[in-house]
Amino acid sequence: MKRLTAILRKTTSAIGLLLIVLLAGNALQIFAHGGEDHGDAKPKTQTTDKGTVSHSSRLGDLEVMLKHPVFAPDTATEARLFVTKFETNEAFKDVAPAVEIESATGAVTQAVIEKSETAGVFSVKFPALPEGTYTVRTKLTHDGETDTATFSGVEVKNQPLAEAENGGMSWLRTVLIGFVFLIVLGLFGALSYFVLRFSSTGERINKETVSA
Repeated sequence: MKRLTAILRKTTSAIGLLLIVLLAGNALQIFAHGGEDHGDAKPKTQTTDKGTVSHSSRLGDLEVMLKHPVFAPDTATEARLFVTKFETNEAFKDVAPAVEIESATGAVTQAVIEKSETAGVFSVKFPALPEGTYTVRTKLTHDGETDTATFSGVEVKNQPLAEAENGGMSWLRTVLIGFVFLIVLGLFGALSYFVLRFSSTGERINKETVSA
């Protein structure tokens, strides 16, 4: 009885840990910011395996980060702009940001920026753009000064098949999680049944022994 109870507890703990690990991989990235490594002060661009692009740069005492999915040709794109204090990563709200994107031919398009309900966070809407390589400039105006972060080599392109498959992998992960969960429920139910059965059997044997 005690052995079965111990097995049941260990199995439950293992199940909880497995589900936490599987679910952790599905965290949203585009609309989250915080805890990133500052690295050096130079502008930098990073792309995750899920197709999220982040541009970050230090502008004086502030840090700016622009996050968006990979630009697809002739498709409007929504991004998030985060403005924080460089040293503390604290949101900085007393700023007027502007974002523009310049094509290889020199044509400049202004993005539409809207404040969000969260301090230091702005919604950035890019219009549909033709395929090509662009330069994105993020300007911050505060305390009577304007600083500009320039990110070059931003591509507007059709996603490769490997990137498109990431969506399929996310779907597959969800199916696997559901499958594992069903197996776990089955094992848990079976263990619970045996624990209750042996418990009842033990009580019946004890009663029969006492009666005898």
